[in-house]
Amino acid sequence: MNNMNITDNSVIISVNPNLYALETIYSASYVFLDRAYILLNGDPKKEIIIQLQPKEQEDLKKLGGEFLNELINYGDYKKRAEQTKEIREMLLQRAIITNDPSTIQDNEEFKAIIDELEIDSKNCPTNPKEIAIPWEEKYEDKKKGKENENKTE
Repeated sequence: MNNMNITDNSVIISVNPNLYALETIYSASYVFLDRAYILLNGDPKKEIIIQLQPKEQEDLKKLGGEFLNELINYGDYKKRAEQTKEIREMLLQRAIITNDPSTIQDNEEFKAIIDELEIDSKNCPTNPKEIAIPWEEKYEDKKKGKENENKTE
């Protein structure tokens, strides 16, 4: 099946929506906005037709081929995003719990997540603002001790 046709001044690409979701086609089209005028047409359930008309003189076959490559690129990105969704959500939840432990006490869902991730909530600081101690204050006693040692020598 030939899904790319070249006319006098544009490339017409036919896409099977069972292979590429409409969101994927939008993403690939967005990449080409600076290079071509883009027209999407067709039935999103049967066939999507993309017409690329270059804004400047350009090799039409190359433009169409690059668009097809972008479809594969964003199709793969969408698939991997779906596959790693749970991992990304778990990492985000863990970051929220680590930085704001008060959410643990108020939310049963977070308590279940902690149990699942085996996070020790006792090691989480109760007041995150205590973490932000200026370096000078934190090490002031050590600095004074070294100064006193130097003076006695």
